[in-house]
Amino acid sequence: MTHSAGEGQVRSRAGLVLSAVLAGGTLLVTGSACSQPPPARQPEVLPQVEAPYDLAVSKALDEVPRSEFVSLSLRPSDVRPEWLVRVADDTGSVRLVRVAATDGRLLGTSVPAGQSAGLKKRTAELVAAVRVLPEEAVDKVKKPDFGKVSGIALEEGPRGEPVWSVTVALVEPIRERVYEVDAVTSEVLSSLTTGGDSGTPTATDD
Repeated sequence: MTHSAGEGQVRSRAGLVLSAVLAGGTLLVTGSACSQPPPARQPEVLPQVEAPYDLAVSKALDEVPRSEFVSLSLRPSDVRPEWLVRVADDTGSVRLVRVAATDGRLLGTSVPAGQSAGLKKRTAELVAAVRVLPEEAVDKVKKPDFGKVSGIALEEGPRGEPVWSVTVALVEPIRERVYEVDAVTSEVLSSLTTGGDSGTPTATDD
């Protein structure tokens, strides 16, 4: 099944997606997206990103058969920026796929450590609760100053509900905007902007 998105197409198999974050080799399901804003991206990275986020997702799904999209982030590099895409099999086991953000080439695949049986079970439960595809969440937050998607993650909300965190990197002025989108109803819940002249996070209601 193929679904259109703002910067190409993201494929979803059975419509199942999950969000999570890998920290120190351990898979951590996070809480509110806007409570922990990511650091501003290096300004020189954005012009190098020629392969859009959805191409990286498709590459990862092709690389790991019978997998589902988990999360995606953009990693700056002195050599070339990389997309870090996480996909999960039907047991909830996650694999990390690295894709060049410059030309979409596959760079490697690995299995993150620290995936306990309980964590895999919770991953599967969150995946099953999702009703809104990642590209649909991206479409909900497009604005006149919309930049490039630099991250997508489906996080557990305060009541255990699935929430998409969509991070958009903007160039003028250099900053990032993080949106929370309900992964069941597609309602935009909140947004937070980091970077810019002051470097102070600013929360807004959409």
